Amino acid sequence: MTISEYMEIEHAAPARSVNSGRCLALRCARNVCAAASRRSPEARAVADWLAEHAEALGLPDAAPPEESMPVGTQRRRGVSAEVWDWVGQTLEDAWNSEAAAANTAAERWANAIAARLALDPAEASVFSLALHYRLDQRVENLFDAVSQSRGGRSQLHRDVALIGLLLGEAEAGIEARLMPEAPLLASGLLHLDRDGDLMVLHQLVCLIRRNTPPGADLYDHLLGKAAGDPLPWEAFAHLGREAEVAAEVLRATLAARESGVNILLYGPPGTGKTSFAATLAAHVGARLRPVTEASESGWEPRRHERLAGLLLAQRLAAPGETLLLFDEAEDLFVARTYRDGDLVASSRVFMHRLLERMTLPVIWTANDIGALGPAVLRRMTMCLELKVPNVVTRTRLWRQMATAEGVALPEADAARLARLVPAAPAVASAALRATRLAGGGAETARLIIEGVARAVQGGGLPLPEPEHDADYDPALVNADCDLASLTAGLVRQRAPRAVSFLLAGPPGTGKSVWVRHLAARMGMQVLQKRASDLLNSFLGGTERNIADAFAEARDTGAFLVFDEADSLLLDRADAVRSWEISQVNEMLTWMEQHPLPFACTTNLPARLDRASLRRFLVKVSFDWLTQAQARLAFRRFFGMAPPAGLDGLLTLTPADFALVRRRAAVTGATANQAALLRLLAAECEGRVGGRLQVGFAARAAGDCDAA
Repeated sequence: MTISEYMEIEHAAPARSVNSGRCLALRCARNVCAAASRRSPEARAVADWLAEHAEALGLPDAAPPEESMPVGTQRRRGVSAEVWDWVGQTLEDAWNSEAAAANTAAERWANAIAARLALDPAEASVFSLALHYRLDQRVENLFDAVSQSRGGRSQLHRDVALIGLLLGEAEAGIEARLMPEAPLLASGLLHLDRDGDLMVLHQLVCLIRRNTPPGADLYDHLLGKAAGDPLPWEAFAHLGREAEVAAEVLRATLAARESGVNILLYGPPGTGKTSFAATLAAHVGARLRPVTEASESGWEPRRHERLAGLLLAQRLAAPGETLLLFDEAEDLFVARTYRDGDLVASSRVFMHRLLERMTLPVIWTANDIGALGPAVLRRMTMCLELKVPNVVTRTRLWRQMATAEGVALPEADAARLARLVPAAPAVASAALRATRLAGGGAETARLIIEGVARAVQGGGLPLPEPEHDADYDPALVNADCDLASLTAGLVRQRAPRAVSFLLAGPPGTGKSVWVRHLAARMGMQVLQKRASDLLNSFLGGTERNIADAFAEARDTGAFLVFDEADSLLLDRADAVRSWEISQVNEMLTWMEQHPLPFACTTNLPARLDRASLRRFLVKVSFDWLTQAQARLAFRRFFGMAPPAGLDGLLTLTPADFALVRRRAAVTGATANQAALLRLLAAECEGRVGGRLQVGFAARAAGDCDAA
């Protein structure tokens, strides 16, 4: 919708031709005449209103006695008998001459809603009065005139005596129908503002002003349609058993029509909360219906609009087959908000009771659960944290979604895309859809996902996750214990799983490669965390990230690997700031409790806290290649005999050979022994030889250190 269209709707002239509005105005005026004395101020108000709106009421020839209508006479009490007779006769003639009301949008909507919500005649009359007050100037002016004559204001306020007078209903009946638990307010059709004024659901007003007739499904018109298709259930397999439990809870809720069932999905933006809600609904065979995700004019909704939408959704959606989706729950659960420039407090008790009494199950999503507060969280039936799936799961998702979109994506390309950026399934689905539309393949998908990744990172690309090295060669790893025997012991049946590793040694000596090889042999996925992933500048942020990493590994059954662990386990004796101690304490606490294998790798073992060394069950030190290993590496990487000078390079690693091979391919020196030797020597410059100790005494080669 354009701004001009929005302004046209918001400031549209009152619908003077709405027959239902004319009928209501005449009915209300006749009720006042029947109940009021000609000497009452209400009589003067009706007489003035009738004279002013005679033409709008279809009475162009109606003229009151001249002496009764001087300017400002509305302040006098009552009217003369002659004028009162004229008022009564004019209203009676107009009422009797009224043709059958046209089938207007206002009338159709009022009837449809009254029928759908089973409103009784008095409730329907109050609703019709509130609706036409917003739509028809004749009704609005009559209400305001009578209200002012009684000392009230020019606004549709909760004056049960006045409303009863206009509608010809008893005050007690109007009072009962404007109670919070009665259908009109409980459904969100009407709500009271802080001044006691009655406000009608504005979405409905805009629909009528656009002359939009009610459809068979009132929900779609008033509260919005669901957008997007659900993803396959397997796309969220990384959520584990919790997702299945949530599905079981919702199935039972729908079957038994239980009340007060709320499922919270929380996590950072982009983790697929809304997509999972759609997938969860499809998985349990329910229809997911959103709650007021746009205002009545297609713009950002305000809090009271979303609350009114939630109340109405409970009445309009079909029980037993519908799940409601309230996206961005922070919009509703705020302690304080601004309205008309004033700070207004929201009622926590009201919101708590609302959660407890929901007649339909609701799926809530939130990025920041801190905005909800503990009292709200305690009232949630389940809370599921959504995280980005690990690289193995993402690879599988890329393949599955590529097949669904008809995009050719080989396994290797899918793995490369999965490592490129940690992203939720919905991001992969959108990227592959764009790839299909562009008629591209893996390279097109890479360009698209890189663009998304760069935007999310604020202009830079995240560091891709390392590949699993299928070419792991144990002959090129110089460790101080027999890694083959250690691996065999850990992969045997009934081998313990709560095993912690400290892998120390210079960069490139094979620490991460070996632990990934071990994880693959154990049938486990690797969850790799770098220090840069966990360190946080906010107080308590690093500790929270550490706890989350251990929790994620536990929930997904992954082999947790901390790279650059010396940044997380610095010696507390050298600490200067309190958080340097607290983050080490957090690591130590989780290291003792974690039920699955995890490893810490470091290039600087001397910096580790002494107490942390006792927490590692297995400690392995990796060193530079031996002369024999270096000669073997030269043959395997370059396919030729090693040069004589190779034995003089004492600080080579397998990574050096891999790097030099790539560099030689660029320079064309792949067959030049001397050039290759120079490149390897350049990699060794500045390195100091000798084995790095990891805080424990040296032992005989072949014996792994185990606590």
